[in-house]
Amino acid sequence: MSTLSLKKRFHRIYIKIIRFMGGEHSGDALRNVSISILPSLAIYLLGAHASTAIGIGVGSLLTTLTDPPGNRKDKLSSALVCIPTFFIAALLTALVFPYHWPLVILLGAAGFICTLYGIFGPRYAAIGNMTLILMSFVIGMAPQHPFAVSSQIAGGSIIYYIFSLLQAYIRPYRSLRHAMANGFHGLSQFLLIRSQSYDPDIPLDITYSRVGKIHGQISEQQEQIRSLLFREKKIISQQWHKSNYWLSQVYGLIDLHELIIALDHDYDAIRKNLADTGSLPLIRHTIKLLALEIDSFSQPNKRFRYAHQLYHNNIKINAILLDLKKIQEQQTGPAKNILSSIIVNIEAIIEVLNRIQVAFYQNQEIQDKIDTNEYQQFINRPLRNLADIKNRLHLNNPLFRFALRMAILFGTGALIGILFLDFKYTYWILLTIAIVARPAFSMTKTRNIERIVGTFSGIIVGILCLISIHFLPVLLLMAAIGLFGFFLFNRSNYMVSVIFITWGIVIALNLFEGNINLILGSRILFTLIGALLAIVGYFLIPVRQSTGMVQLAKEVSLYNHHYFQIINNRLLDERQSSFDIRLARKKAQTAMALFSDSINQMKKEPEQKWIDWSHIHYFQTLSYRINSHLVGLSISLSKKTNRDTAHEIHSRIDALKPLLTDLNQIAESIHLKK
Repeated sequence: MSTLSLKKRFHRIYIKIIRFMGGEHSGDALRNVSISILPSLAIYLLGAHASTAIGIGVGSLLTTLTDPPGNRKDKLSSALVCIPTFFIAALLTALVFPYHWPLVILLGAAGFICTLYGIFGPRYAAIGNMTLILMSFVIGMAPQHPFAVSSQIAGGSIIYYIFSLLQAYIRPYRSLRHAMANGFHGLSQFLLIRSQSYDPDIPLDITYSRVGKIHGQISEQQEQIRSLLFREKKIISQQWHKSNYWLSQVYGLIDLHELIIALDHDYDAIRKNLADTGSLPLIRHTIKLLALEIDSFSQPNKRFRYAHQLYHNNIKINAILLDLKKIQEQQTGPAKNILSSIIVNIEAIIEVLNRIQVAFYQNQEIQDKIDTNEYQQFINRPLRNLADIKNRLHLNNPLFRFALRMAILFGTGALIGILFLDFKYTYWILLTIAIVARPAFSMTKTRNIERIVGTFSGIIVGILCLISIHFLPVLLLMAAIGLFGFFLFNRSNYMVSVIFITWGIVIALNLFEGNINLILGSRILFTLIGALLAIVGYFLIPVRQSTGMVQLAKEVSLYNHHYFQIINNRLLDERQSSFDIRLARKKAQTAMALFSDSINQMKKEPEQKWIDWSHIHYFQTLSYRINSHLVGLSISLSKKTNRDTAHEIHSRIDALKPLLTDLNQIAESIHLKK
């Protein structure tokens, strides 16, 4: 490898590290470590008993993991649910701790009830999961004074949320800024993967697999951005001087996502028809330049620094487009039509990028905007009443089945703990179950592997620290670094976070209690028991992805057909608002992202060997192809100026009808057995 290539590789790694450390999770990690350690340390130094400081520290530490990115209302809701939940759970656990069988019953019931918190959304699912972990910690604390312990833990929760809410009110749009940055960066990576579809040297099954994996992540990013922005009344009602800036950014980001999806076509046909035209390398180069332009919006401050480079990139893009148009004029038949569609799409992406660029410099009024009262339909709504909750409490609901599994696993973990009364750290069985058990087999398996590998690696690092370092302040600093690393990587890389937290635990427990051999033996033994129980639990009460996949296939067909109907309506009435077409587009693409994610999950399930994948992959490819044509039609509608263009649109609509019929028939007949 040349010196220049090595420099480029190291530069890319450096950029990734800088971007990672500049993300929201980095600031959150520093905040979480500070709130977990400093208040309890200050209380201890002021004369409080060590157990009081530990209880407050545990409460603060566990509460940090109930607070994912969100706005002020999200964090206030979390505080109002988390604090009383933690207090009650800690109090009940401490009260029944001396009584074995009541403790088993309590933990089984908690496994069921706390898992069902997920009905109300991911934020409340995190609270439920951390409540189970809290109860495990309380058992490990062997409490003598139940009310004191529960009050200390609730006090730690209150301390954390005071700081979290204070930060949210001082910087109300912090999460939105980071979500937007992640959204632009994610789209640039998505576009780079898309460029591989135009490279004949890369097998199509590999590119489709890569696209399917990242599509789900991009869809989640888009959903988070919509949720953060469209619930900010001050912005959507344009009561703030920067409202147009934010709305322009989000509109542009969403439009870019949809246009990038529109690059999906029948790539096998594209490669065959364009193979001899010389256009494929030009298309790949253009897409890579567009990806660089999109990524620049993820770092607004640096965008101005690289303005000169971006200017030359735009010149290159325009020159390549001229070359593509010359090639297109020389073609006939399918090659001409394919190139025409790609060129139109690239020009639409450039148009959106220019619109976003204007928003960086001007607080310009949005022309084709959604009414204020319509924004709420673009975000997922929580359950509204008791009837909605009852409708989800049945055995066919994946979350309900998972809750039953967690009840059995937590009860079983408690029973095993009773059998190992002579061991001090049996609560690590419950901790492992709460951390690694997930509804899907693939997620449980992955978490198990990551936790076991991370635990062993963390133990090795912790032992090396204890052997090589004997100065107490340095060891305490190493334990704090372990805690910081856990928070830093907890969202992005679970295995790395386990390495950090294990090394921190090994050092901290050895300093606090001594007897390193018992700590290491228990950590390994009870982690393995918990991991094994999590795997066995899946086979005991499985949550199959197959039923959900069949339903998602029907939704993909339904929403694409609805999108098609909305386009027809727009063609008949040009004065119609863009609201309906944007909402239909969002629903169709969200359904496809969920279907792709379901495929990725199913391929890791034990029953995947009995599935007819060719049928499913054909349906997935056809749905992307139809949706890309529908997005292309949306673009054409916005530019419709004459009868010839209208005639072309009608011809494309007629060509889409049989494809939609095929999609519906396949969705109705799709099966998962060979």
